[in-house]
Amino acid sequence: MTMVELAVGWLASHLFDRGRAQEAEPAVEEQLRGLAGLVQARLEDDPALRSLQREAESSPTPTVSTRRRVVQALEDAVWTDPHFGEALAATVDRLRPVMPA
Repeated sequence: MTMVELAVGWLASHLFDRGRAQEAEPAVEEQLRGLAGLVQARLEDDPALRSLQREAESSPTPTVSTRRRVVQALEDAVWTDPHFGEALAATVDRLRPVMPA
């Protein structure tokens, strides 16, 4: 799984699994909020991210097509903004030991 796929999976988990946030360790939840904030700040106007957020309000899981679109949008952001890519990589590296792949 690529760094971007991991990030999108964890972002979706953070947005969709509202009950888990109450059970997660505070440090892990803080890292997930940091990931969400980083991605949302970079993709704030992206229709794929807005779709993911809308689905999180009304569905138990994201659709495959929405997840794929968010992965593509995030890959494009990493490709066009190396500083963002470095920040995303650092965030994923911090989460990797405590989150499932």
